Amino acid sequence: MSDIAQTPEAVAYQLMRDILAIEGASTGLRQTGGPDRAWLLTAYAECLHTVRPDAVRPAPTHGRSSF
Repeated sequence: MSDIAQTPEAVAYQLMRDILAIEGASTGLRQTGGPDRAWLLTAYAECLHTVRPDAVRPAPTHGRSSF
C-alpha cells in the first residue's frame, strides 16, 4: 500500500504534474516562459473536475495572468 493518500485531490495533483511534464516540454509553453499561476490553477481545477465531477469547473482564462 502506498504512503500517499489516494484522495481525489491527490490524484488530481499528480495528474496535473504529469500534464505539466508533458506540456512543459512543448515549444508553445516554453516560448511563453513556462506555466504561470493561472495555468497551474486552471490545470489543477480541470484535473480535479476529471477525478471528482462535482468539483467546480474553472472559468476560462485568456493570456498570461498578472500574478
